[in-house]
Amino acid sequence: MPVLGAALAELGQQRVFDGLTIGFRLHLEPKTAVLVKGLLAGGARVVAMGNEGTTQFGTAEALAEWGCEVLDRPDDGKGAVLAHLSRIAEAGPNLVLDNGAELIEACVSAGRSPKGATEETTSGAFRLRAGLAGVVGFPVIVINDSPLKAIVENKHGVGESVVDAIVRATNMSLHKKRVVVFGYGWCGRGIALYARRRGADVTAVEPDPVKALEAAMDGFDVAGPDGAVRTADVGITATGRGRVVGYELIETLPDGALLANAGHTEAEIDVIRLEREAPGELVAPSLYAHELPGGRTVFLLAKGRIVNLAAAGGTGNPIEAMDLGLTLQARSLAALAASGGDFRPGPQPVPQKINDQTATAMLESMGQTPA
Repeated sequence: MPVLGAALAELGQQRVFDGLTIGFRLHLEPKTAVLVKGLLAGGARVVAMGNEGTTQFGTAEALAEWGCEVLDRPDDGKGAVLAHLSRIAEAGPNLVLDNGAELIEACVSAGRSPKGATEETTSGAFRLRAGLAGVVGFPVIVINDSPLKAIVENKHGVGESVVDAIVRATNMSLHKKRVVVFGYGWCGRGIALYARRRGADVTAVEPDPVKALEAAMDGFDVAGPDGAVRTADVGITATGRGRVVGYELIETLPDGALLANAGHTEAEIDVIRLEREAPGELVAPSLYAHELPGGRTVFLLAKGRIVNLAAAGGTGNPIEAMDLGLTLQARSLAALAASGGDFRPGPQPVPQKINDQTATAMLESMGQTPA
């Protein structure tokens, strides 16, 4: 990860994180560990937690050995996430790195006001601009708003890794399969693109008429959810919103159809009701068969959790994509740490200077010379 490595070395020399406590909530896996290690080397105290079902505990053990306070445990129960969020908030972090805005919300609820925070995800951006609108009294740089993250990490990183994870976990070929992608944002664009490259016929389900038109102009079929699922071999959610595929839709899927989620939260698929109406049976690593009333079977990958990390063999986004995305995180945290009031409270985009600096560094890492 040369781009991130160079940024962390530079920030370490500047000692911008010296003595600061950073609350860290991101998937704990080898690529994110590079960022944590750099923050620790730069003088920060890091208190970290991952996401349910995606923490790689070998990575967590390595982080603990380096001095990171990792809260996740292999035997964590359902209440562990809330407990960990509360514990980090009570630690009074100076900076917060979040995905899903749940840690930011915990800090607000605990009356804590960090100097600033970053938010990684689409779902977190929705939360900041809806339920948390007007109540966050500190700046939050939304990494997901960066055009660099949209193009490199979301479109190409998520798109490629989600399709690859599904193929690997199921051992299926996508050639002439009907793949239905729910959401034609940057992640949905990428999933549709890489599914087509694997030979799939792709339908986009997108309520925004402008994005739906874009999907059609990109050569994909466009349909409403009711019509799309009736012929779906594979359905993939990528919206950042809850209950995109409700149980009523699941009941109309063809026999043998597969569901997977690419979004931050498993709530995009109504897994709770699916389990209640048709309990799943594990038939292969991460693959659950649900026999619906009437005898049809629907398959669900990784219990609806983020498939490119939670499915068996999933390794998340490609290293190159995360090299860029985590560099945006590191430089945004540094800007917040050094800020003398340059940022307003609430959600806001990555500063253009950081976008330009990071894009130039990635081009150079690829052997390309920017103009």
